Amino acid sequence: MKRRRLQMKRRGMALLVVMVIVMLVSLAAYGFNQQMTDAYRISQRQIERTQARLTAMSAIDALRVSIQQPRGGRIGWHHNSPESFAGIEIEEGEWADTDDSTSVWSFSVISPFSVSGASSTQTDPTSIEQAKTWRFGLSNESAKLNLAVLNEWEKAVPGQARKSLMNLPEMEASMADAIMRAYRIKDTGKASDRRLSDRIGAFATEGAAGSGNSLRSSDNSANGLARSWAWHWTGGDWDHNYQLDSLELALQSASLSANGFDAYDDLPRYSSGSRQALSPIAPVAWRDFVTFDSGQRNETLTGSPRVFLNGNDLQKLHQDLMAVWTADQANFVIAYRQYGGTTSGSAGSNITTISAAEWPPDFSVPAGVWISSSLELVGATVAIPQPENKVLRIRSPFSDDFGDRSDYLRALVDDVTVRPERVIDGQVDVNEAPREVLLGVPWMTPEAVAQIIERRSSATGTDASRDTIAWLLIENVVDLPTFKQLQPWITVGGDCYHAQIVSFRDRQTPMFRCTATLDARTSDVTIRNFRSWDAWGSGFSIDDLSAERTP
Repeated sequence: MKRRRLQMKRRGMALLVVMVIVMLVSLAAYGFNQQMTDAYRISQRQIERTQARLTAMSAIDALRVSIQQPRGGRIGWHHNSPESFAGIEIEEGEWADTDDSTSVWSFSVISPFSVSGASSTQTDPTSIEQAKTWRFGLSNESAKLNLAVLNEWEKAVPGQARKSLMNLPEMEASMADAIMRAYRIKDTGKASDRRLSDRIGAFATEGAAGSGNSLRSSDNSANGLARSWAWHWTGGDWDHNYQLDSLELALQSASLSANGFDAYDDLPRYSSGSRQALSPIAPVAWRDFVTFDSGQRNETLTGSPRVFLNGNDLQKLHQDLMAVWTADQANFVIAYRQYGGTTSGSAGSNITTISAAEWPPDFSVPAGVWISSSLELVGATVAIPQPENKVLRIRSPFSDDFGDRSDYLRALVDDVTVRPERVIDGQVDVNEAPREVLLGVPWMTPEAVAQIIERRSSATGTDASRDTIAWLLIENVVDLPTFKQLQPWITVGGDCYHAQIVSFRDRQTPMFRCTATLDARTSDVTIRNFRSWDAWGSGFSIDDLSAERTP
C-alpha cells in the first residue's frame, strides 16, 4: 500500500514536472514568436522608412529635371500650378502594398505662403488668404536678399548693405553689424548714417519701436546675437512646418513675458482670429527673406548664351548679333563700339543721317568704346567722321521710330549682356520679391516698389508680357535713367529654388520630409542645404498634403 502511494506521488511529480516543462517551452515559443513578430515589424518599419526616403529622393530628381529646362519655360512654374506638386504618385511596382494595391507612395512639394504682395509686418488676416501659411510649389531664391552680393551693392551705393539689412523685419543695428562682420561686408556709408542707425538700434532695444519679442533683447554678446539669429531665421518655427504650433507659441510667450512684453500683443505674426484662436500663425522668418544661394545662368529665356557686347573681336560680335537681331541692329552696335554714341541730333550741311542698315561695317577699325549698359543704345546716335570735315550720323534702330518699344527693350535686356561671367549671382526677382527685399535693391525707391507691387497684383499683366525686367520700363513703372541704374541688380525668374518635400503613403506608414536647395546655375543641378526633418514629427497631415491632387 505504501509502495502504491509512493508510486502515485512519483507519477504526480512527474506530471507536474512535465507540465512545468511544457509551460516553459510554451513560454519560450511564445517569447520567440513575439521576438520574431517585433523583429518583423521593426524591419517592415525600416523598409517603409527607406521607401519614404527614396520617394523623396525621386521627387528631388524629378525637380532637378524640371529646373534644367530653359528659364523661359519655367517662369512662374513653381507656384502657378499647385496641382503639379500635390500628392504626386510614383509608379506602382515592387513597393506597392500587396494587401492594399490602392495604397501607393506619393510626395508633395511645399513652401511657405508667399508674402510678396504685402508687407510682412501686416497683422490684418484679411490681407492674405485666410489661415494659409504654406502652399504647394517651390520658393524662388532670387526673390530673397543674397548676403553674398552685399559688397557689390555697397560699392555701387555706399551704405546700401546696411540699408538692405535694416529693411528686414525686426532687424536691429547690432544684428546688422554682426552680419556684416561675419560676411566681411564693408560699410562705406557716411559716419552720420552709421550714427543714425545706432540711434535706431538703441531705440528698438529699449522697446519703443518695432514689435518687441525675445529676438529683440538687449543682449549684444556673441551668444546673445547667435540666439537672436536662430530665432529670427526660423521665426520660432522650429519644426519647419511653416506655422507656429502650440509648443512654439508657448516658448515665444514665455520668452516674451520674461522680457517684459505682452505675450500676444507683441507677436509679429499673421493670425486667423482673436487671441483665443491664434492657430495657424505664419512665422516671420528671415529664411523667407535672406538667402546664400541665388542667381541664374547668363542665358536668354530660351537657354542660349547671351551675346557679350564688349568682345574685342568685332567681326565675331557682328556674326553673333546677326544670329539674334536684324542687320541694322547688329551694324549699329559695331558702329557704337567703334565711335561711341551721343544723344544729340543736331542737323547741318556737313551732317548726313542714314540708317544702320545702309552702313557697311569696317572691321579694321578697332573697338574704342566699352558699353556699360545695353540700354545706352536706346535713342542714341553714332557720328562717324568723314573726309572734308563731314559727319555721317547713324540713327539707333532701338527707338520708337523703328518699331514696337516692347520688342527692342526685351531684346536689349535678354539677348545681350555686358557681363562676361557665365553665372550672375544675387539679382532680385522683381516679380516675386517681397517689399522688404525690393526696398534694399540699389537705386530702388519706395515709390517704385509700391508701383511694382501694385502692378504685379493686377490682372493686366501676364507671365508672357512680364518674363523680362523690360516690363518695368514698358509699363512706365520707372523711367529710362532709373531703369539703367536698376538693370544690374534685378531680374525675372532664377535658377535656384528651395522646397520642402514630404513623402507619404497612408496614415499607418511613416512619412519622410526634408528641405533642400536646388541650384541650377551650372549645367548640373546641385543639391545644397539638404536637411531631414523626421526628428521633428510629420508636420503635416496626409489630407492637407493631398488637397490639390487632381481627380
